[in-house]
Amino acid sequence: MNRVWTLIGRGLRLRCPICGQGKLFKKGFTMYEQCPVCHFTYEREEGYFSSAMAINLVTSELIVAAAVVPFSIAAGMNPSIPFVPLLLLGSPLPIILPLLFFRHSRSLWMSVDHYVNPPLR
Repeated sequence: MNRVWTLIGRGLRLRCPICGQGKLFKKGFTMYEQCPVCHFTYEREEGYFSSAMAINLVTSELIVAAAVVPFSIAAGMNPSIPFVPLLLLGSPLPIILPLLFFRHSRSLWMSVDHYVNPPLR
């Protein structure tokens, strides 16, 4: 169980799942191909990060639903609450949240994958 928390911690800190020291991202959305410290190749195969995209989408949309749906219900039950400001505040969330969570979804996917399917070194 200790290994799970170690890998999750490395994933949240955007660090290499093997050594925990190397950074995953150069800047913005650009990943290193290998860990700068232990030289572990991050992408195991083509399409490796497809599951990270799924994690990103599901997490982002759950947050949007948890934030927007209660306000929409309240606005529907109380006609004095203006719906247009809620719409304007909630509309950018499905675009902004996946961009904000991009790096962490990739990092957490690598951590989960390394726990379930450890690499052969």
